[in-house]
Amino acid sequence: MAKNVFSIDLPLTSAFCVVADSPHSGKDYPADFDYACDLHSLRQAEDLAVDQLYNFMPAIGVPLLQAQFPRSYIDANRAELPVQNLKGEYEGGDSSLVRGVISPRHTAKIYDRTLSLSEVFNRVADYHRPYHDKLAAMIDDAHARHGKSVHLNLHSMPSTINRGTGVNPFDIAIGTRDGDACAPHIAEKLRALFAAKGYSAVIDTQGYRGAEIVRRHGDPLNDRHSVQVEVNRALYMDEKTLQLKPQFAALQNDLRGIMSDFIAWCDSPAVASRPQPPAGAKPQVPAA
Repeated sequence: MAKNVFSIDLPLTSAFCVVADSPHSGKDYPADFDYACDLHSLRQAEDLAVDQLYNFMPAIGVPLLQAQFPRSYIDANRAELPVQNLKGEYEGGDSSLVRGVISPRHTAKIYDRTLSLSEVFNRVADYHRPYHDKLAAMIDDAHARHGKSVHLNLHSMPSTINRGTGVNPFDIAIGTRDGDACAPHIAEKLRALFAAKGYSAVIDTQGYRGAEIVRRHGDPLNDRHSVQVEVNRALYMDEKTLQLKPQFAALQNDLRGIMSDFIAWCDSPAVASRPQPPAGAKPQVPAA
């Protein structure tokens, strides 16, 4: 593969039905990015060090797919096709497939030019699509071997909400798109494991219900479960300097214990499709 799209860390033996991916921790900035903002600010869009936080996954039997490209170049967690217009130009927002500004909290413009649709289509073809194809193949393989699959879509989230005006009250946000991507009992098991370690964890809260990756790859009624897991960045890093805190090691150790227990549970008969929650069920919403 000519472009540095992804890397995969494989276990010695893939004995479990679980696979994992980190789509937003990539820091290989392509030569044709041609951004106009400063790099330090742009890097605040990354899920910095999520790949490091979970680098134990292969050692406990789970393959870990990691995007190498940054989400600010093209976001694997957004729908593939951009909105077209008659001028053949692309207008990116703060959380679109290709962003125009760094993030809702960092509103500096990324470009001093207008992106063409051909640029966006090329990024989709060269980065976005190969990443999803590889993830789909990993999930298919786990499902074929075990008759079920559980996909952990790993992220970090800011310590603020409402575009930086409020405090994020949660340590962990688990997203299932209200059960459309993952059966509720699986998400609840994961939430309970975090809670048992003293972390405040929530399922399907506003803003963290899960996006394109779990939507595309989750199919719980066919025993394909895809769950988004967000870790509050304040637990392990300084969000302004991007430096890791001393607490990083303790958090990683807790994550290893939680994931080891969860993965062993996932291979048990307890993981099977169950009815989804009633339509219109309201997600939990954090206090502003």
